[in-house]
Amino acid sequence: MNFLIGFNNESQNNYMDFDDDKEFNFKKLFLILFIIILIAVAIFFGYRYFNSKEKENQAEPAEPVKNKMIEQVEGYDVLGKIVISDQEVEQYILDSKEDKALENGVIKLYGDSLNSYGNFCIAGHNKDGIFSKLSNFEVGDEFTIVDPDLEETEYKVTEISKVEPEDLKCLMQDESKIQITLITCEDASTSRLVVKAEEKDSIMDSTDTNTTNTTNTTNTTLDAEENE
Repeated sequence: MNFLIGFNNESQNNYMDFDDDKEFNFKKLFLILFIIILIAVAIFFGYRYFNSKEKENQAEPAEPVKNKMIEQVEGYDVLGKIVISDQEVEQYILDSKEDKALENGVIKLYGDSLNSYGNFCIAGHNKDGIFSKLSNFEVGDEFTIVDPDLEETEYKVTEISKVEPEDLKCLMQDESKIQITLITCEDASTSRLVVKAEEKDSIMDSTDTNTTNTTNTTNTTLDAEENE
């Protein structure tokens, strides 16, 4: 009888322990499910967020970064670059009249600004890689001026001359044209070689205008003769 009583008490205790374990397991399971749900919700909204950002980037592509020319060479401001492909010349145009600047490229001798109406005058030494082959130019030859935004403008040679060092007529401004004048020393610095050029497009426009005016004048004359 005592044995049964002891057995019953032990069974009852074991049953109570089982209920406690069962309650503990349910709490643990509920906690795990809650964490899983939180992770799933975070993944869902994270996916939607990044997916929407990706669509925005595709709909509005970023503007490409525009390259620009270097701003200085040896402390001198860079205004642009001259490229004479046939003479293997590619030199920065420096905003200075100092002799030291001439050792680092070609310089702005006179004028307003590049690729604008007027006469922009560029001087450079008569040495390899700069203006040693300037005498090879012929009327009609072309070269390129590159501005700080890397925009290229083509120029066509219109006049070549040799002048005395004191002759500054080549610096005169003509506001009706977009001109570049290249100047270098010759004959042991006893003379100056001057190469004048005009913007290629402006020359073509001027030629077209002259052709149109000539045609109109011819037509007017013929009409007048017919009326007589």
